[in-house]
Amino acid sequence: MSNLSFPPVLLPRGASRLILVRHGEVPGIQPPSFRGMQNLALTDRGRQQAISTARYLSSTSHVKVIATSPLSRCTDTAKAIAEYHGDVLSSFDGLTDFNYGDWQGRSHAHIAAAYPDEYSAWMKTPDLACIPNGDALEAVAGRAVAAVNTALSGAGNGTVVVVTHDSVIRTLILAILGLPLRAYWTFNSDPCGVSIFTSRHAEWTVERINESVHTRLHFPVI
Repeated sequence: MSNLSFPPVLLPRGASRLILVRHGEVPGIQPPSFRGMQNLALTDRGRQQAISTARYLSSTSHVKVIATSPLSRCTDTAKAIAEYHGDVLSSFDGLTDFNYGDWQGRSHAHIAAAYPDEYSAWMKTPDLACIPNGDALEAVAGRAVAAVNTALSGAGNGTVVVVTHDSVIRTLILAILGLPLRAYWTFNSDPCGVSIFTSRHAEWTVERINESVHTRLHFPVI
């Protein structure tokens, strides 16, 4: 364990609840590709997912900050959620998706064939992998946790909603649970999947991870 790298600490900082939301569907999710810094618009289905998620979270109380990645697939999802909670939307560069460098815009199948060793390392030991001209996982985790810590510090004892990318959500969940970056692939995040953590004794407890049934069914608001 001593040789493993961990994300920075992510504590409540007085906030009562943290809600992580992945953006809605965009082109390139299926079949999977390295979307990263591409500013992709939501598909029609993605826009409907954002609306369904906004309704699902509409009764969430004391939302003080909705923090979003500046990429449009996140800001459009966040704006739908913010319609129920007032002028609480803030953009954070630290929540931007992975920069996949030379892999950006390419399918996983293409990269697995063109960069077999690097791709294998990314899938098996993501904390050690080197994506050509791209981000390191530790750097992404560092900037993401810093952004959320800032949002939490401005929320008083209220709720913070973070709208970002699956890669960023994975690093944030690892930070919340105190897990090493090697465990990056442990948690999935579906389009508009919702993960909720509640503060208890200045630490986080897990309420739910990757709840997404609201995007597929006419589900009652809770």
